[in-house]
Amino acid sequence: MDSARLSISGMTHDGSLLWLALPEERAVAAHDAASGKTDATLAYTHEVFDVCPAEGGLWLLAAGGKLDRQIVFWSFGEEKETLRYGCPDGAGSGLALYDEKLWLPHRHNRKLFCIDPKTGKTNWIARTQHETFSPAAFRNELWLIEVAPGPLGHWNEAQARYFFARYDPSREKIIDRLPLPFAPRCMAVDGERFWYAELEKCGLTSMAKKPAS
Repeated sequence: MDSARLSISGMTHDGSLLWLALPEERAVAAHDAASGKTDATLAYTHEVFDVCPAEGGLWLLAAGGKLDRQIVFWSFGEEKETLRYGCPDGAGSGLALYDEKLWLPHRHNRKLFCIDPKTGKTNWIARTQHETFSPAAFRNELWLIEVAPGPLGHWNEAQARYFFARYDPSREKIIDRLPLPFAPRCMAVDGERFWYAELEKCGLTSMAKKPAS
């Protein structure tokens, strides 16, 4: 697959590969940054909006279910989905696996759901100051894309400000923000770099996790 031509809605880095959600292809692909090679790894029945690798398979945020968003576990060993449940409250703005829990933002309601992967039950719900989406986890860090609206809190795309924001679940707050000069669609982090796809653009790119001094 040519990664430069792909429309990517979600991604996760597992330390070696970058997993990509491809809704138009209804597929998941794995990208090797070292070789630049991108291979399709899974074709699914519905659109796939985000993907999280896990032991023995993949967690998918996909179309379907009562509110047209569902969480699915695809087992590599059984080569089929073995678990599926709907997204709470219609949330579906990305998916991350962090601290053995699933994290699911509801962008417009400014909520962040913490979900038990085995049961699909909501452990708790955190409120966010601004809209957030595309959560990304790597080791002990949980990041989100955060977007602040225009003046007086009214949405204005031309004046909206986007950030890569690190979230601390224990304090239920953003503890670090990196302002962005572009509008991202989704993001992943690998410890040293942020990987992202820009809104309304194909392909992926990356930037250093800490700006050069």
